[in-house]
Amino acid sequence: MKKLYVADDDPAILNILKFTLGKLEGVEASFFDNGLDLFRAINREKPFIIVTDIILPKLEGLAVTRLVKFDETLRDVRILIISSVIDPDIHEQIKKAGADDFLQKPFRPAEVRERVHALMAS
Repeated sequence: MKKLYVADDDPAILNILKFTLGKLEGVEASFFDNGLDLFRAINREKPFIIVTDIILPKLEGLAVTRLVKFDETLRDVRILIISSVIDPDIHEQIKKAGADDFLQKPFRPAEVRERVHALMAS
């Protein structure tokens, strides 16, 4: 069973992600509404994939991404960033942080599932 951690501070988006990713076959999903709880969980038990928003309370998603990719024991964790941030250099920031994929909000739930499946296969 592969661990999937998902973080978003918007309750509506988090519910959509729970519905979309909560019952994937072969996956045990955990959900968080802030980056600090996400990062604490990562340090307790290494996930296979992280799906996170950029803007999170307590610890931003890009900071979590950098911390994960900096740690030799976590570096192979796959990370999908989902965000509504509109910034001309956001793709560059995400790439520099080490994320494996990026999906702009609003998103289609099927597209999130597809991206997670692709990361599981990589």
